[in-house]
Amino acid sequence: MASRARLVGDGLENPANAYALRDAAAMFGVPCLFRDGRGLAGHWSAERAGGPLDMIGSPELLDPSTPIVAVENAPGATSVFGTALPPGRPSVVVGNERLGVRPDVLRSAARCVQIPMAGRGVNTLNVASAAAVALHYLVAASGRRTVRGARPGSRRPAVLLLGPGDHVEAGSTLRSAAAFGWQTVGLDDRAKVWWGTPRPVRTEARAAARSSRNPLRVVPVPAERPMPARRVVVAGLRVTGPPLHRVDLTGGPETLLVIPDEEATGPAEDWRRLGPRVEFARLEVPAADVPYRYRLVAAIVLAEVARQLGTRVSGRPGPAPRHRPRYDSSLALVDSPDAELVTPAELEAY
Repeated sequence: MASRARLVGDGLENPANAYALRDAAAMFGVPCLFRDGRGLAGHWSAERAGGPLDMIGSPELLDPSTPIVAVENAPGATSVFGTALPPGRPSVVVGNERLGVRPDVLRSAARCVQIPMAGRGVNTLNVASAAAVALHYLVAASGRRTVRGARPGSRRPAVLLLGPGDHVEAGSTLRSAAAFGWQTVGLDDRAKVWWGTPRPVRTEARAAARSSRNPLRVVPVPAERPMPARRVVVAGLRVTGPPLHRVDLTGGPETLLVIPDEEATGPAEDWRRLGPRVEFARLEVPAADVPYRYRLVAAIVLAEVARQLGTRVSGRPGPAPRHRPRYDSSLALVDSPDAELVTPAELEAY
């Protein structure tokens, strides 16, 4: 059943991001419109996008009778985890890749929501990933609040990205992991989209930038090597299991969260090699037969982990850690000289 909301991309420049934005909207059964102004129409390919560029003008977007929910890290923004859509037919607006939502939209917005970030360097998601997360909590999972508790970082699981089949999707997912606060991520690169790729692919995958803030350690995890995790949670769009929010995705260093690329991996995957106790968590979306994009599914899964981890209770500061975060320890056991430091800025272009 289609939602009463609509998704609007405001001033996007990169057509690849715009195509992904359409796929994010399709996951939640909402129309996707674009307010141009930075040349998107000139680069649009209806064949690649699966349809024409559906435009919206400023008068219609800024009509006072149509409420706007702006997705932006702006002063006064509320957490997307606890915000509901306003009455009417609201427009959920995401902005330009570099500049964000335009000022006229922010001034007109009935609500401004932000996706809570824990990363010290990258503090924004890819625009399509941000839209998928926002729609998940505003449309499909409205009312799920941010958890508040002591020392949420101690419950952060290790993460394994399993078999991404596209280099840009892999890079964007690593960016999401950095933004949500992971410092180490395991990568099963069976499709060879990250290591051992031609130089242009490697450059595009890393989206090379200048800053070196908050480096992310990417650890190769070969498919044939067993993992030592005591508890494994496999989360995806097509797995058989309870809904994502009903599964504890935390658990600290003893839990390994696996996010497989379900377009690239097959049903014969040997999950038991990853650990003796395997659970499954299913991402539920309102629409059927949706286009599959790894970055969108992974971003929602990582956002749900962030929601379940929560934020530290005010006035109850925990002791300063004596060692590096314990959730790194599971992946340290499979470390190798091929592990790579990737700066979040190298991921920002996608």
